[in-house]
Amino acid sequence: MTANLSLNLHYLPENLPLDNAVRIELVEGIPIFLASSQVQQRIQTLIYKQQYSTLTLDEDKELDRYEELDDYVSFVNRIIRNTLLDK
Repeated sequence: MTANLSLNLHYLPENLPLDNAVRIELVEGIPIFLASSQVQQRIQTLIYKQQYSTLTLDEDKELDRYEELDDYVSFVNRIIRNTLLDK
């Protein structure tokens, strides 16, 4: 698992989309990383615009960065959950 973690962390984006993009919430006593409400609203706005018109190049890149962030947050959440449940 450690090799997989280092491989995935090697490809982290150079900078995250927004400060305060992620919050930590306890779910059943386990800390879980979640997108902030501000980020969730922005993602919904971009997805809506993508469905009903065309995103600008910058907006398309922004949405891609949010998708990358979601992948990494999900990965970290799985590691935390699995580690704490194994104890």
